[in-house]
Amino acid sequence: MIRTLKLVHFRNFSEKILHFDAEKNALIGQNGAWKTNILEAISILWDRHIVPISFDEMVQLWQEYFFVECEYENGETRSISYDKNTKRKKYFLNNKPTIKKKYLESTHICCNFGPLFMNIMYLSPSLRRDFLDQVITTAYPHYSELLKKYKAIVTNRNKTLQSVQQWTSQASEIDFWDQSFVQLAEEIYVYRKELVSFFQAHINEAKEYLWDEADSITLEYLSKVDLNNPQTSLTEYLIKNRQRDIILWKTAIWPHVDDFEILVNSDLALAHFASRWETKSVILWLKMLETVFIEKKTEKKPVLLIDDLLSELDQNHTQLFTEKIKYYQTIFSSIQPIENIKNSITIE
Repeated sequence: MIRTLKLVHFRNFSEKILHFDAEKNALIGQNGAWKTNILEAISILWDRHIVPISFDEMVQLWQEYFFVECEYENGETRSISYDKNTKRKKYFLNNKPTIKKKYLESTHICCNFGPLFMNIMYLSPSLRRDFLDQVITTAYPHYSELLKKYKAIVTNRNKTLQSVQQWTSQASEIDFWDQSFVQLAEEIYVYRKELVSFFQAHINEAKEYLWDEADSITLEYLSKVDLNNPQTSLTEYLIKNRQRDIILWKTAIWPHVDDFEILVNSDLALAHFASRWETKSVILWLKMLETVFIEKKTEKKPVLLIDDLLSELDQNHTQLFTEKIKYYQTIFSSIQPIENIKNSITIE
């Protein structure tokens, strides 16, 4: 658990030290009090981001570097610094310089979610696909390399499709990329199926956040691929649709055109039929399931970072959700105090 956080020249903070409780913590302040910056500082210690800003923008105005360090309850420390002039990041474990790979393999993980994630069921399917891949990558770090290889295969296959359509390559040249495509896609689906199955087994536990008439909540994975037999499914589809792919210069079936939907009573889309507060409560529960999944796979207990909670939920749903969090250290940001949270830190 994080005991203290030290910020030097980070965003608007010249130097600041914050102390955290082992369970629930709330950063309280009005809009513009830079609460999110504190969560972002914690987040980048685990190579994650809450807000999409560059490291240059994280350096305080008129300064040349920033330094962020957290100390755990056992006295160990984790730190990162960034120099705006050299564009270099430096990583430290227990005040000793280390390489990024070793730094990221060290203990502890954080799971963060903010206002953008709260709208995941309303926005583009790409956000939902990215969410699945981000969870898997946290649980299985080598998964990110698998995705890179896969995307390279798709790019090369699409280039070959274009060459065939323009009569500069033979259609038989697509066979090589098809084999590589199916092999890597099958690996991705093994991980996707494991995560989706976990969500499907536990998503109904969020039913208490909905109206009385809601009998069930289910998660449906939307794909043209049969996840129980992805190799055969992918191969048959590629053969059947090769001519269309050649005409369009595009691979029309792959994990990154998939999607998922959360349904109420088996056939009602959550985002269309539940209230906004009810929908966002279920989305928060999905994020909690992510945390549990990651802990099961890594055997590391994540720290939860939740940005701007009260602006997304009413009082009843806020209380329901915060009462559920009993096992993880959690740091909220809010414009007003949150019930059930004793350690409130005022940010001015």
